[in-house]
Amino acid sequence: MKLSKYLSLLVSLVVLSAWSFRLNQPSVFRGGDTVNMSEEFAIYGLSDSVMISVGIVKIILSLLLLVGGLKFPVLIKPSAAVMSLFMIGAVYFHISISDGILPTLPSASMLLCCLLIVFNPKFLGEKRS
Repeated sequence: MKLSKYLSLLVSLVVLSAWSFRLNQPSVFRGGDTVNMSEEFAIYGLSDSVMISVGIVKIILSLLLLVGGLKFPVLIKPSAAVMSLFMIGAVYFHISISDGILPTLPSASMLLCCLLIVFNPKFLGEKRS
């Protein structure tokens, strides 16, 4: 199996877990001293409506990455590209409230995985020019 499939499955599972069963659970990866996703978005100055919108899009992208990794590889790169934009935002918001490395690490790692998928042509079997 190609590395892009492994990375897409990894990103998909991490994001799906963060936006499903861990949504209202405390975590060392939460921004500031927050204990759930709603509080985390509030500390960044974002509303619950924004949180819900971001969550819906991230879940859809995660499912596309999952389906792409398992059956339809053509879905991987575009989904990873859009997901990387959300991860850039996540890293920015962690930095904006002076979070340390630990809370920033998951979004930075997911960003790196997405960028590897998007910018390395070997991952999808493409030939280099």
